[in-house]
Amino acid sequence: MGGKHAGTGKYIHICTACLIIFSFLGCASIQRAGGDIEARKHLLLGRRFLAEEDFSSALRENQKVISAVAGIPFSDEALFNTGLIYAHHANPGRDYKKSLDYFRRLLREYPQSPLAVQGGIWAGILEALEKAESEKRASEAGKEHLKREIAGLRQELKKRINADKRILRSRKLLASGNYIEAMRENMKILSMPAGSPFKDTALFNMGLIYAHVENPDMDYKKSIGYFSKLVSDYPQSPLVEQARIWLNVLNAIEKAKEVDIEIEKKKKELAR
Repeated sequence: MGGKHAGTGKYIHICTACLIIFSFLGCASIQRAGGDIEARKHLLLGRRFLAEEDFSSALRENQKVISAVAGIPFSDEALFNTGLIYAHHANPGRDYKKSLDYFRRLLREYPQSPLAVQGGIWAGILEALEKAESEKRASEAGKEHLKREIAGLRQELKKRINADKRILRSRKLLASGNYIEAMRENMKILSMPAGSPFKDTALFNMGLIYAHVENPDMDYKKSIGYFSKLVSDYPQSPLVEQARIWLNVLNAIEKAKEVDIEIEKKKKELAR
């Protein structure tokens, strides 16, 4: 009898321990979900402030995500946004060195981030700018050449920032259901001179707009056209894989529609 009670007690202790462990895991998951929501809220506020050119508020919201617990989701996006803020030509507190530091940190800490490609491009431009300015300070030789090089790099930065502003604005319009204006913002990016940044992103966004189920002008064929152009014109874009997935889905839908039309046609012929 004593052995039986001892065994039962041991079983109860094991169950209790398991419940405690699962309880902790559940709490951790809930806390993590809460952290995700909080981080996303700060990022959305940061985007709004950046679109309004309220740089200090945008910086503050992104810093809240960066300074949170290590490994929190969206930290890569917050680092990327902070780099943009410090590089923005309209920011009175513009600081290219700080901007470069944040893009380097993004590449170092989140090399697998979907923003790493853009972060690398930014870092490359800022490093070239830093090098050119350093050479200019070190020697007056070739002063005019360096001046033109720096002016070109500054112009490239300005183009990237202006294009990025349009991308942010188009996403905001799309989220609010203003599909026509969102389309116009992306069309403006496509109409920029050859070699301008974010044209692949604009094509991807336009594909999404025409595929959106709540868009009164939803048109899968137009959506397929934009995704196809992205794949053919920008094969190195980080958005190509997503575009191919969309193409597979939309082509399957269009094919199914054609089958349905053919079936209806056959039915009408048989009914005559």
